[in-house]
Amino acid sequence: MHPHLDICICTCQRPELLRRALSSLAAAQLPDTVKVSVTVVDNDPAEQARPVAEELGATFPVPLKYVVEPLRGIPFARNRCLDEAQAKGANYLVFIDDDEWVAGDWLQKLYGFSLDAGDKAVVCGSVISLLPASAPDYYSMFFSRKRRRTGERLPYCATNNVLIPLAEVRRLGLRFDERRPFAGGEDVLFFTEATMRGVSIFHCAEAVVYEDVPEHRATIRWLSRRKYSVGITLARQKMYGGRSRAMVLLSATVQLLNAALVCALGVAVSRHRTRAWLRVCRSAGMASGAMGAESQFYRSPSS
Repeated sequence: MHPHLDICICTCQRPELLRRALSSLAAAQLPDTVKVSVTVVDNDPAEQARPVAEELGATFPVPLKYVVEPLRGIPFARNRCLDEAQAKGANYLVFIDDDEWVAGDWLQKLYGFSLDAGDKAVVCGSVISLLPASAPDYYSMFFSRKRRRTGERLPYCATNNVLIPLAEVRRLGLRFDERRPFAGGEDVLFFTEATMRGVSIFHCAEAVVYEDVPEHRATIRWLSRRKYSVGITLARQKMYGGRSRAMVLLSATVQLLNAALVCALGVAVSRHRTRAWLRVCRSAGMASGAMGAESQFYRSPSS
């Protein structure tokens, strides 16, 4: 019997982006030695994604299931993906975002590397962000991910392009933290816990998905809010790893003062000035997180 791989997409009020994501999956090359299915988890009570899923599902090349998760918040939707995949008897769960589309050989590369890495390893692929024409050229540095080689071991990853062995999820009882449904970063904490408990995460550079960065995100306002939220998650991650609240706060304060000094000195080059400001925002978020602040960054579906 072939292993079963379930591709899961969480979505909320973005039906046309979902259409593009599903269309790319329908055109993707599938591994010969694996059974593939797709699950769409709609976190929108109005079920805006239902017509798209039902329309494409009628002729989709693999089984496509549409479900609604009524509890609002990304971690509820992601945990529903875990539940749906395991209810299908899937061996692997693959996450991509609803605003992404996949390269033709994406799944072959992702699953092929997982066979080499062993059936207990998480495999994280590459995400290429495409900026709008209105964005300054140097903004690419704020959306590009760190370049990593195939086979590099990671301390954590995100859910925007990742294969997860469900046997390890069951063995460790892993779930996404639902206590902060609109904070974001629960995927980082999920995979941080996994690695701390012995799960290996490897990068596969050749397994590529793409995303368009909308204009409202290619702005200093959005980037500032995002970096502040990332800082809060970073503080939680460090404390989860054993660092004391006081040490995290001290580290964040030092980083904040250093970044603020660079800004105060008035860096002349726009890219360096913007980068320094975003470090201020991340450090401020980290300090706030150490003091117990909560993020609501994803309360709006358009964030």
